[in-house]
Amino acid sequence: MTPRPDTDQLKALAQDNLRSILDQLAPGGRHQGGGRAHYLVSNPMRRDRTPSLCVWTRGTAAGSFKDFGDPDETKGDIFGLVAYLNGRPIKDFAFAAQWLRDMLGIEHMTAEDRRAAAESRAQRRRENAESEERKRRNGQKRAHQLWMSGRLVMPGTPAWAYLAARGIPLDQVRHYSGELRYLPAAEYWMAAEWGERIEHGRTQRYKVRPGPRYPAILTPLRDAEGSMRALHYTFLAPDGSGKAEVEKPKLIWPEQLGLSMWIAHGPSGLNPCQADAADGVTGPLCLTEGLEDGLSAALAVPELRVWGAISLGNLAHQPVDRPCVSEIYVAAQNDWGKAQALATLQRAEATLSRAGKPMARLPAFTGKDLNDTLTGKD
Repeated sequence: MTPRPDTDQLKALAQDNLRSILDQLAPGGRHQGGGRAHYLVSNPMRRDRTPSLCVWTRGTAAGSFKDFGDPDETKGDIFGLVAYLNGRPIKDFAFAAQWLRDMLGIEHMTAEDRRAAAESRAQRRRENAESEERKRRNGQKRAHQLWMSGRLVMPGTPAWAYLAARGIPLDQVRHYSGELRYLPAAEYWMAAEWGERIEHGRTQRYKVRPGPRYPAILTPLRDAEGSMRALHYTFLAPDGSGKAEVEKPKLIWPEQLGLSMWIAHGPSGLNPCQADAADGVTGPLCLTEGLEDGLSAALAVPELRVWGAISLGNLAHQPVDRPCVSEIYVAAQNDWGKAQALATLQRAEATLSRAGKPMARLPAFTGKDLNDTLTGKD
């Protein structure tokens, strides 16, 4: 009798055939590429009207899922996905494994079949890795081109008006990094219309109609070496009186993990790489989540070097172990007090503390964040 593959082999085969599994168990969804490629579909277990079930489709996490329509955000790996979509408990591994063996015809595979399948997987992984690296380099190049095409944030622009309305006169931020750029009409790509077509036997997405355009502030997202890897967009109302009235007025493209907004450089005026290379240039670093609270911190305390971590989840990945950082202040938002967010914050602080720098939490006294404190919001 042909031996059964172990768990790792079965998982790899299932990931290789994930599209077929989804077509069978959760058809009708939409595949989305990018840094976190995923499949989004209305949950067939509840007959949702709107997409709520997200399945990641690339890399080692392929087949992992989260049900955003569930208050408890049910989630699991590819075995849990198979069990869940068959109406079984997510932890019913035995059922999921047998279902996959039957679906993939594994019981009838010869040793040669297994060897050929393993070689095919290895080749696809190499090709995928090469493709991802090309996409990363192209995304980085395009982000830099877009930023260079932007204008400086100057009085009279919606970008300047927006920051002023948030209590941030940019010309009074003494050690502002100069990183922000302004686009008068940036595409809000989340509202673009897409179609699908078959090219060379593969389904390709194409843009049917671009999204609407709004004024936008562009902030570079840099890695520890100072290379621009991505852009943070803040889409604005036409007159700059507030954010654009869209679902998500703040977007990131094409990636964010481990990247930072360099918002203020502190009294030296040197960026982190320049400061690291200079003798004796060190000082306190303030880590905020967003752009507005970062500029607020820099406005209120000019002695701070300020980076925007972009999100709470990215806080732990900030490159704080460098000579220009003498101590760390984490500008905690008050809406991080929820149990899950607080646990994430505490894990991030534990990770940051490994740099061996003195560290303290800097909470907002009123409102949600430092910008609310600056403008007097309750």
